[in-house]
Amino acid sequence: METTIDNVLNKQKIPPTGGIKAYIIPASIAVNLLITIACLFLAFTVVNLEIEDFGNLGKPVQYFVGLVLLIPAGIALFSSWRLMQMKSGGRYAALALQYGGFVLSAVALLHLWGFFLSFESAVDTIMANSTLILGFALAYVVYWIGGRFAETSEWRRYLDNAALVIGGLTIIALVFASDVLNTINSIIDTYGDIGTWVATFAMIGLGFLAYHMLYMGDTFNETPAQRDAWQGWLMLSPNIIGFMFFFAGPLLLSFYISFTNSSVGQTPEIIGFDNYAELLSVEFQWKDDDTLANQSVLTFGYTTLTTVGIGDRTLVVGAKDAAFWRSIFNTLIFCLLLVPLSTIPALALSLVLNSKLPGVKFFRALYFLPSVAAVVGTALIWRWLYDPTIGYFNFLISQVVDFLNSIGFSIQDPEIAWLTGPGVMLFSIVFLAAWQVVGFNTVLFLAGLQGIPNTLYEAAMIDGANRWQQFRNVTLPMLGPTTFFVITTTVITGLQVFNEPYALFPVRPLPEAATTGVYYIYNQGFNRFEFGYASSVAWLLFLIIFMVTFIQFRLQNSDAYDN
Repeated sequence: METTIDNVLNKQKIPPTGGIKAYIIPASIAVNLLITIACLFLAFTVVNLEIEDFGNLGKPVQYFVGLVLLIPAGIALFSSWRLMQMKSGGRYAALALQYGGFVLSAVALLHLWGFFLSFESAVDTIMANSTLILGFALAYVVYWIGGRFAETSEWRRYLDNAALVIGGLTIIALVFASDVLNTINSIIDTYGDIGTWVATFAMIGLGFLAYHMLYMGDTFNETPAQRDAWQGWLMLSPNIIGFMFFFAGPLLLSFYISFTNSSVGQTPEIIGFDNYAELLSVEFQWKDDDTLANQSVLTFGYTTLTTVGIGDRTLVVGAKDAAFWRSIFNTLIFCLLLVPLSTIPALALSLVLNSKLPGVKFFRALYFLPSVAAVVGTALIWRWLYDPTIGYFNFLISQVVDFLNSIGFSIQDPEIAWLTGPGVMLFSIVFLAAWQVVGFNTVLFLAGLQGIPNTLYEAAMIDGANRWQQFRNVTLPMLGPTTFFVITTTVITGLQVFNEPYALFPVRPLPEAATTGVYYIYNQGFNRFEFGYASSVAWLLFLIIFMVTFIQFRLQNSDAYDN
């Protein structure tokens, strides 16, 4: 059943009267002028605020915010000019401003009502009456049973209505359980503040204008393509608004902070590329005398990163921030190990699950469970598995060693210190991460296998190809795009690893052998409070991820289906 906005508008057929039509455009122009004045006033106010009154972020941030506030003012002036000319561009600009203002007014009103502050207590109240939530489960069961009947059956209609009634009664019960009367009283009390009235009228007025402006497409000679375009933007608007406020804004702020010495309790000062210079500073020095310490040949401020023996000489590699380079090295090694350990088993499992073996659906769900399991919970289990004395892994290895020794071998039990041995810490993290990613990659490969036409296998069989030849010449080439996607997402996941080492190791900070790039950012920013330095590390890591992904895209076999 079609449920697009276009169908809704066509079905409602709300005929705006001539009087309303006549006032919508002048009212929109007047609102645009108010928006222009308000934005100019806010921009002037923000720029002239004291640094301490604007989050102590520095004057450049204030100037940037002031510049951003001028954008709606420019759009409002453009909209007014085009509306007076009865151009569609003015209508779309007015719709964008009115819709954006409606959303901001609604958020401001919820804040003034105390909704965000009381949300936690409301959730606690609902959880205290959690048995009421079973009403939703009952409503779903009734609705599911009704769906088993034919569409023309009276029983289906009765059961659907019963499900709606049960769901509605559950909502009402939860509302009253959350002390709705006191909530209403507290909302009413907020109207003693003029700001609440302003936010309320702004939300109603802007919503009213935007609603009626939607139905004026004929007035502006709107084409079907233009209608489809604004409907698409309207559908994307929640994601766009969330992206701008919760991703793009903090992203730009972190980019600015990466060029400062930002730390807790102080105003950031721009220091240019000093953070990046310290991170990337590396020097190479020759050491001819093996009796000398490696540090003695390095410049002051540099720490030994590694050494390379070349003939009778030793090349000492030093860095100002050796811990950063080690974390990047650990991340790259982790990624190189994760890709084969999570891709090859996933491909093998998908081949098995693609067959018609009994219980295949059960195993599909079983293998996918690690991908949706909480990292903290699984890390606690794996921490026990890795225990050197009572852990199952060492127990299993001991049993195998004892068996081999009983038949004539002489093997010493390694008694691996999974979480304390510097040489195996990273492998411990990789095994946990691969176990979690395999199920997700298996589902992707399974989807790719099910998209391969059976006619290709039939043609291969006619040509005399055996199972291995079919796999090599049909399955693998046809899985090219899927394999590319799996490897790309796995590489990005590996380069961003944080949860697994953070949850697996109880010590803080993490051992150097287990420190990854993202954890290094966390340690610098939230343990040492060097926000500027941590931001520069984050942008360097982003550059590495971008370059790796770009290279993968360049190397991919995009014509796999054609071949």
